[in-house]
Amino acid sequence: MAILKTIKKVVLDTSLFRLCYLCAYFMYMLTNFSNNSYMRLAVLVLTLWGTVVAVFSIIHNRSHTRIVYGFWLGAFLLSFLFTILTHISADMYALGFNVFLLLQTFICFVLFYGMHAERGFLYRFEMYLFVRFFVYISTVAAVVGLILMFMGYPQVFYSGTFTGVYMNPNFQGFIASIAVIFCHMLTKPDFTHRSGQKRVSTIWVATCAILNLTVLILSDSNGSILLLGAYIAILVFMKLLSLVDELTPIKVIVRFIALLAVGVLLLYLLMFIRGVFRLGVAAATTPDGELSKSDISKLTQGSFFSFVSDSGFNSRISLWDAGFKIFCKYPVFGAGKGDLYRLIVEVSGDRSYFTTDYFTNILIADMHNGYYSVFVTAGVVGFALFMVFLVRFIGRMSLPVWFVQRQIMNYSVYPCLLALFGSYLVYAFVERTFLFTDSFFIIFFWLVLGYISCFAIETGYNNRGEVTIHKLRLPKTLF
Repeated sequence: MAILKTIKKVVLDTSLFRLCYLCAYFMYMLTNFSNNSYMRLAVLVLTLWGTVVAVFSIIHNRSHTRIVYGFWLGAFLLSFLFTILTHISADMYALGFNVFLLLQTFICFVLFYGMHAERGFLYRFEMYLFVRFFVYISTVAAVVGLILMFMGYPQVFYSGTFTGVYMNPNFQGFIASIAVIFCHMLTKPDFTHRSGQKRVSTIWVATCAILNLTVLILSDSNGSILLLGAYIAILVFMKLLSLVDELTPIKVIVRFIALLAVGVLLLYLLMFIRGVFRLGVAAATTPDGELSKSDISKLTQGSFFSFVSDSGFNSRISLWDAGFKIFCKYPVFGAGKGDLYRLIVEVSGDRSYFTTDYFTNILIADMHNGYYSVFVTAGVVGFALFMVFLVRFIGRMSLPVWFVQRQIMNYSVYPCLLALFGSYLVYAFVERTFLFTDSFFIIFFWLVLGYISCFAIETGYNNRGEVTIHKLRLPKTLF
């Protein structure tokens, strides 16, 4: 009996499941595991495990009654279920993937975002454990990737951009950006102190930041550079607000303009450094070490979102055009995700964006825009429900800390989480981030929302009844 109780305790441990799920999806991004059928099977088994844990949490702990804005998330799940039912076809791959994504979304809502509904949950301990592990593993991965590059292994490059040990440069860039952000979080005094864990050494944090900044620039990932730049800009904006005792509309506007200026400056600076690195890597990998004028022009051309060597459907603009045509066919409840590949090919007549493996095509078909993906996949109904949740979450968790608790900027990790959340909303315009993608990106987004909600509920920020701006008291329900 004691063994059975121990097994039950381990199986139903939500924190253990979250860490296992995140590790599995992290490994899924690595080159040697990305197309491994055993890794896909492991993710499927973990998803079934998470579904059992989530159902148990709802039935026995009634956690759904304590999830903030759980009504909107529940309505979204029902909406997507209706989408699946209206697109049942003989294609078992498409139907199976839709059902898988429904379960994954359910897990994200209940076990990741809904972690604040768990009684007695030590979220600071788990968050610090995850951040510390992420810093360690990303540093090791960066070192291995750079060593392989200097040893001349061609596997660390994809179409001339650095991928390191990951499947593509977007994965490398995303992991590098998050690692740098986590290094900044580890500098906050109360993060380590209140986690109850050993502090990560300053040397390790500095090494992680330097190496990951290097591989970020080498990866040439525009979206990841945008993610890091937006994080820094939002933090600067929050810092400017924290320095003012009494906010007035003019002061907020001036600081918002400063935010835009800092953001633009950071992006241009990062893009300049990226161009220098791009030329350096190209010269280093050229047999004679010299680049012609045409090579230099090609490597430095274009603006921030230019599409170099675009092959038919390899551009987001083409995908968005196809997505709009699909939306026009299924505007109310969307087209679902399992049939997205077939529909894209049907409305565009172009298969060049995809691979020769039909199942892989179903997995990777996406709009490369978090908002647009939900819009096309779940239709007007699903998109409206998701945006209502997102807007209400921002108003309840973000505004109080920005306008009421500005003095915590210097020592708390909470503003860092808010800045990461805000930068993710910007990042979502160019990448798959929110839902309906079998990747680490989606799981990570709902994990961040879960930690923010835990902080806000524990400290009472979300219970503030009013927000004061220039002696004008606004009820928080307005937001």
